[in-house]
Amino acid sequence: MNSLARLLGYSALLLVVFLATALAAQSWLQRQTDRLRAEAIDAKHQQFLKTVALATPAGAPVDAAALRRVAEAIGATIRPASEIAATKPSDAVTLLSFNETLPGLPAVRVTFALPPGSRLLGSQQRLALGLLLLVALIVSVVILLVVIPSRPTAPGGTTTPWNATRADMGSLEHLAKTSAAQSAALHTERDSRRRAEEDLALKANELNRSLEEKVRLGRNLHDGMIQSLYALGLTLEAVRTLIRTDPAIADERLADCAAVLNNTIREVRTHITGLAPDELQRAGFAGALEASLFELRAGRSVSFDIKIDEDAALLLSPTQTTETLQIAREAVSNALRHGGASLINLRVHQNETEVCLLVQDNGTGFDASRRQGEGHGLGNMQARAAHMGATLRLTSLPGQGARVVLTVPASASTIS
Repeated sequence: MNSLARLLGYSALLLVVFLATALAAQSWLQRQTDRLRAEAIDAKHQQFLKTVALATPAGAPVDAAALRRVAEAIGATIRPASEIAATKPSDAVTLLSFNETLPGLPAVRVTFALPPGSRLLGSQQRLALGLLLLVALIVSVVILLVVIPSRPTAPGGTTTPWNATRADMGSLEHLAKTSAAQSAALHTERDSRRRAEEDLALKANELNRSLEEKVRLGRNLHDGMIQSLYALGLTLEAVRTLIRTDPAIADERLADCAAVLNNTIREVRTHITGLAPDELQRAGFAGALEASLFELRAGRSVSFDIKIDEDAALLLSPTQTTETLQIAREAVSNALRHGGASLINLRVHQNETEVCLLVQDNGTGFDASRRQGEGHGLGNMQARAAHMGATLRLTSLPGQGARVVLTVPASASTIS
């Protein structure tokens, strides 16, 4: 009877240990799975918003064709939220989704497959089932030992305690092996989930960097090379007329076109190699600005009133100098192309710890409240200002020209 009492005590102790282990493992695995699902939804949401921003012009409504391109890019299914029925229990285990409202479209639901780490939920359920079966086996063994009497092994009807003790030790050995196997399986599954989370985070970071690089490259192409090529096209159009009326001036304009084209080729090469623009390396801010104005003039009758404080320009970091130059180029290009300006004032001066850029023209002007968000030019200017922590203000009225004021915080390393 003493052996039976010991076996019951050991069984009860192991039962408590297994139940506590099962509850703790289930709680921990459920928390980890919920966190992984939330991170996956957030990463896909950010990827969706950035891809939509690339697929559609800033502020423009999103059409069905753009949604299809976005769905193919991020590997998701996008459908109107009103057409989506309630989520099935089986789908909730393998799919994730979120709702989003886009300009010009009703609310849509974005659905995508779970990352590999979410298979942990099924493993957790199998582990819990295994532990429950183990507990049931222990209870069954205890009941058998209590209900079934010991088999007599001696003529006098006595029992042999050594056989009972041997059986007890065999049961304990089996329980110990099962516990070790369950612990190893849990450790392996935990390592697999951690590696899956790391892979998902790495891929999300690589995708975000790729999207940011595409946005930066598109902005540089629009504000730099495209403006130069547009001005080059206007000059060539004017040369077609001058060839017949004034060949000498036409030849000079063609030489100017060749110079602009060569400079644009050099600028393309600098973007490919990741170097700073050649204008900034050779002549500083004022020289680079004057070279840009020469390209943008494109043979048009326009006067520039330029006053650049080089000491103020030196307070800007290399990144701020490049972004400020591009904003000035875009403002001048808009004044020439859309405003038909004949006089453009450009100023750069220092104001305590800030550097201010002013671009003002006498063109036709426009209603600034209605033009915000149209095209890429104004949006790129705002994005460049935000990238370097600057403030950009645009004021204009029909018939009164346009005024662009950029206030840039001077680099701390350059302030004495």
